[in-house]
Amino acid sequence: MELSKMEAEMGDSVTYDLDEVDLKSWRSVKESVDSFLVILPTVLGFILSRLLCGHLPKNSTRKFLLEFILIGLPTVILITVGSAYNYTYSLVASFAVLGYLYGNIPTSPPNFKYEVGKRPTVFTLLRATAYSGTCAAILAVDFSSYPKDYRKSRNFGAAAMDMGIGLFVVTMGLVSHRTRNTTDLKKLPRSVVPLLVLGLARTIVITAIDYHQDETEYGTHLNAFFILGLTKLMGSFYSLLVSSDRKLLGLSLGLLFVHELVLQLGLSEFVMSSAPHEGFLSANREGLSSLHGCVALYLLSIYFAKWYTSQDHLTYQGLVIKLKKILLVAILCWLLVFISAFLTGIARVTFSFGYVMWIFAVCLSLIVIYAYFFELKLVRPDLSTEKSVGDVKEKSISLPTFVESLNMNGLTHFMLSNFLTGMVNMTLNPGQRTDLESVVILAAYIFVCAGVVFIMLRKCIRIA
Repeated sequence: MELSKMEAEMGDSVTYDLDEVDLKSWRSVKESVDSFLVILPTVLGFILSRLLCGHLPKNSTRKFLLEFILIGLPTVILITVGSAYNYTYSLVASFAVLGYLYGNIPTSPPNFKYEVGKRPTVFTLLRATAYSGTCAAILAVDFSSYPKDYRKSRNFGAAAMDMGIGLFVVTMGLVSHRTRNTTDLKKLPRSVVPLLVLGLARTIVITAIDYHQDETEYGTHLNAFFILGLTKLMGSFYSLLVSSDRKLLGLSLGLLFVHELVLQLGLSEFVMSSAPHEGFLSANREGLSSLHGCVALYLLSIYFAKWYTSQDHLTYQGLVIKLKKILLVAILCWLLVFISAFLTGIARVTFSFGYVMWIFAVCLSLIVIYAYFFELKLVRPDLSTEKSVGDVKEKSISLPTFVESLNMNGLTHFMLSNFLTGMVNMTLNPGQRTDLESVVILAAYIFVCAGVVFIMLRKCIRIA
C-alpha cells in the first residue's frame, strides 16, 4: 500500500495525514536511501578538492576559490535546478575519482602507519559535511526550485533535511567525553550554557520580529540550540551511570529501546496529533519528546569515537580491518532502518528508533567513504606529510581549506548562515525568484559564509 500524501508543504515541512499513513511502506525506505545520496555531491566535492587542489599552497586564496567551484557550486545547483541530475553527477564523478586513483595512486607499503589521533580526519570531514549541507539547505528550502521531497517531514519520513539535527548530535558526540565525576560536571557549563543562550536568543528575536516558526518542528519555544544544549546536559548526567566508555554502548541502546517503547505506548501519537500547542509541555511536545532519543544517539556517538580512537596509530592492515567492522555495523544499521520503516516508522520529530538508526547508518557510511579516500588512498608522498615513528614511517594527510575552516569555526559559520538566511528572506523574497536568480543568490550566500570562516582561518581567529 502506497503512503498517501495529503497536501503540499507548509513552511519547510511536508505533512502526511496520520489517518491515511501506512507505515509499512516502501516509501520510507526509498526516502532514507535517496536522502543519503543527496549529500554525495558534497562528499565528492571534498574528495575532488583534495585531488585537484592538494598541490596548492595551504590556505591560499586560489585554493579556496577552486574549492568553492568544486564544492559550493555543485551543491547549489544539484539541490535546486539540477536536482534531477544529482545521481548522474554523483555516478560520473565517482567513476572519475576511482579511475584516477586506480591509475595514479599506488598501494601504500606495509611499513607505513596511519595516524588516527584523538580527532580523526574522518570526524572532521563528517562535521564539515553537516555544516556545509545545513548551510545550503536552510536557505535553499525557501526557493521554489528546492525539491519538495527534500523538505523536513512533519511526522514520519526520512527526507534530506531530516538529517540535519541528527548529524549535529552525532558530531557533538564524536568530540565529547564521558562524564566520570563531579569535576567533569563542573566543566559542563562551558559547553552547555552557550547553546542554551543561543537558543533563548533565537526564541526572543523570533518572537520580537513576529517571524514564522514551524511549531511542529521543535515546539513553540524550543529550537535546535536548546535541543543540542539539553542533549549534552542530560547525556553528561546519564553517562555517570556507567564506569567505562565500553558500557556506553549498552546504556545508549537501553535508553533508545525504552524511548521507543514509550513512543509506541502513545507518546508518538500525541506528539503528532493536531492537539493545540497550549501549556508548556503540550506547546513544546515535539522537542521534549525527542530528547531521550537525542541523548541515546549522543551517547552512542561518544562510544563509537572512543572505540575508533582506541589506538593512536594503525598499520595499513589494522585500518582495513577496522573499516570492515564499521562497514558491517553500517549494513546492520541500514537493515534496522528498513525494518523500522515497515514496523514503527522513521520520525525525526520524536527521534524514534528508526530515525536514530538511520542517522547512525548515514554517519558510519560517510566515515567508511572518507576513510577509504582520505586515510587509505590519498596518502602518497606528494599528498601527505611523513614523519618517523620508531622504525616505521607515519603518514597523515592535510584537508581541503573548506574543511579546515569549518572545523575551526563551524558554529560561527552556522550562526552566520542563519543570520544571512533571515536577511535574504526579509529583503529578497526568495519564493518569487526565478531558477537563475535562486542559483545566483544561493551561490553568493554560500560564498560569503565560507569566505568569512576562510578569512578567519588565514588570520588564525577561532571563535566557535
